[in-house]
Amino acid sequence: MTIFQLPDLGEGLAEAEVVSWHVGVGDHVVTDQPLVAVETDKAVVEIPSPRSGRVTKLCADVGSRLDVGDPLVEFEAADTQPDTGTVVGEVDAGPPAAMPTPVAAPSAVRATPAVRALARKRGVDLVSLSGSGPAGAITARDVERGAEALADAEEAEPLRGVRRAMADRMARAHAEVVPATVTDVADVECWSADAVVMLRLTRAVAAGCAAAPALNAWFNGTERSRRV
Repeated sequence: MTIFQLPDLGEGLAEAEVVSWHVGVGDHVVTDQPLVAVETDKAVVEIPSPRSGRVTKLCADVGSRLDVGDPLVEFEAADTQPDTGTVVGEVDAGPPAAMPTPVAAPSAVRATPAVRALARKRGVDLVSLSGSGPAGAITARDVERGAEALADAEEAEPLRGVRRAMADRMARAHAEVVPATVTDVADVECWSADAVVMLRLTRAVAAGCAAAPALNAWFNGTERSRRV
């Protein structure tokens, strides 16, 4: 028996989602025959078979997300010698190697343990809520309102590929970047018609940050500190 693992797809991509299988259990495959289509954050990729043999197990269902190195297909090789060349992701079947458990980064969301437990129970993502408590902390009522909104909404559509990656980045930005808007009125009548407005505004922002450094501060939500 041989286990073929999800190979490195390049471009720094560490995971992929199974879109469709081109083979089934019991099928005989040949080298370079398409096995499965997976979708990364950038594109849909066809993964070929590294060798000939009979498929004995599909290690992931359609819609499953796999990390590079996770088992993909198990099959019985037609011969005992692997095809010429090194195939990334292919290992002899045996006891699974112990994988380190990833440690989640501390959340920047302000909420008590009881509120976090309630959010998990109701299936509410705290990052999607706006806190109404002291200093923007999320309260139990905020979670209940979020749960009611989810119940009233239509069935959620799972995000995949590029849309999923974009949603993840937007969620992180919302949690880490302070939303702030400053408006003011400026008399620009003396500016010439050919003045580069963006350049002047950039200089004004730079002068404002020099006068009030806190405007250009960077806040670290994990350490609860700022850098000016």
